[in-house]
Amino acid sequence: MFQDANYRIIPHRRLMMGLSLLVILIGVASLVIKGGPNYGIDFKGGYKFIIQFTNEVHLGDVRQAVNDMGFSGGQVSDFGRPDEVLVVLPVADAMTGVSDDATGDAIQSKLAEGIRGAFADNPVVEISQEKVGPKIGNELRRQALWAILYSLLGIIVYITWRFEFKFSIAAIMALVHDVVITLGFFSLLNKEINLTILGALLTIVGYSLNDTIVVFDRIRENLKARRRDDVYDEVINTSINQTLSRTIITSGTTLIVVLFLFIFGGAVIHDFAFALLVGIIVGTYSSIFIASPILVEWHASDRKRRARKLAAA
Repeated sequence: MFQDANYRIIPHRRLMMGLSLLVILIGVASLVIKGGPNYGIDFKGGYKFIIQFTNEVHLGDVRQAVNDMGFSGGQVSDFGRPDEVLVVLPVADAMTGVSDDATGDAIQSKLAEGIRGAFADNPVVEISQEKVGPKIGNELRRQALWAILYSLLGIIVYITWRFEFKFSIAAIMALVHDVVITLGFFSLLNKEINLTILGALLTIVGYSLNDTIVVFDRIRENLKARRRDDVYDEVINTSINQTLSRTIITSGTTLIVVLFLFIFGGAVIHDFAFALLVGIIVGTYSSIFIASPILVEWHASDRKRRARKLAAA
């Protein structure tokens, strides 16, 4: 199917770019309506409790018990085993019913008392606690932003050195496309953004960039070898087709592994695997339908600008 492929990708580039733009706008609209990403306690501060019961427990029952204690903003989810649950309380919600200077131990005591009272027939074995203060959360968010900006700057420098400046801009636009669409999916599904998801986003950036550079490398080789009468658009289209088999096979095998991780990995890494699923699909798409077509648009714009200069001379 992809051996000796000759698909007309470049002639349909604006249709595919339009489709991407539509998906991006839907995701951005969701982010705007919801006031930005749904940050987890890693970035906005809060308390995380892992509660282990003697026997299997139903999430709905734990969720109801947490709500009855006044923790209306608490989030309850699986933690890998039928007898363990994860309870996440944002800072403001965690302080409900306790003094303003309450420690994590006081909040844990309140939670433990309520849980033990609600599950007298299924005793609690252990409750472990983790706290992230609001200041630490803000600092982590700031550091994460700088990490992303520095990585993008490094990508621009590297690709400009190895290829040309326009290649680096095309790669960055494709990466932004991948990250924004992934964040859009998380916003639409109301999933949290935490440090684990940040790691997934950086993994997506690296994976997508690798795919894009493989295509760019073939484009560079073919541009060097092209005859004078070869059309730029056709060289790009041929280069994409020549690397299509490698791109699809590599992405397909990776996708299978991540899919099994998503299905069987448990609640702890469910969102991480989901981010990778979306990112690999979108990253493969962008390396074919976004990054290289941007080069074609850039080249066409350069030709028009040179033509105007000649006409004005």
